[in-house]
Amino acid sequence: MDGAVALHLTVLDMEFLSRFGPSFMRTYYRAWIAAPGSMSFTAVDDAGALVGVLLGATDPATHVRSMVRDHGLALVTAMIKSAALRPRLAKDLVVTRGGRYVRGVTRLLARRIRRSTPTTLPDQPKVGEVTHVLVDPSRQGGGIGRLLIEAAVTTARDHGNDELVLVTPPDLAARHFYDALGWTADGSMTSRSGEPFLRYRFVLH
Repeated sequence: MDGAVALHLTVLDMEFLSRFGPSFMRTYYRAWIAAPGSMSFTAVDDAGALVGVLLGATDPATHVRSMVRDHGLALVTAMIKSAALRPRLAKDLVVTRGGRYVRGVTRLLARRIRRSTPTTLPDQPKVGEVTHVLVDPSRQGGGIGRLLIEAAVTTARDHGNDELVLVTPPDLAARHFYDALGWTADGSMTSRSGEPFLRYRFVLH
């Protein structure tokens, strides 16, 4: 867990969640892995050192609901503790995400969410999501990212997904990596805190 968090903070130091530090990110990883439908893979070298991590979900909606329902209080507590020590971060949290986070947590905690509730209608494609692909900067270009993506594709197919989607910052070389693996660019987006991202999709069938 600590190795994955350290790698996350190194590779994605610009990410909003990374700004909350190691303690919050450990809580976040525990919640992510425990929630139903999670995809979590690690790559280690011959010496056993962690060199890559992938996070995703075969059913993103169910996964997020389960994270909030089962770990929401721990996540909010860890986030508030971290923000309390960083005034600028606390301000950014309130301005860009405060209202949305409060509404989401309140709505999900106020009602019972059945695990069996379908999140995809029969005539809609079942879309999985890759949220993070992290490779040790000193080991990039060695095929680690490819192996992690291949593991996610295999898992998504096994779970009946029709396609996978992901977003990546436009200033990272990873965008060319996804092009080479056959992913299709599918527009761009801007997060609530103003961070630009490129969308990619990969059809599985």
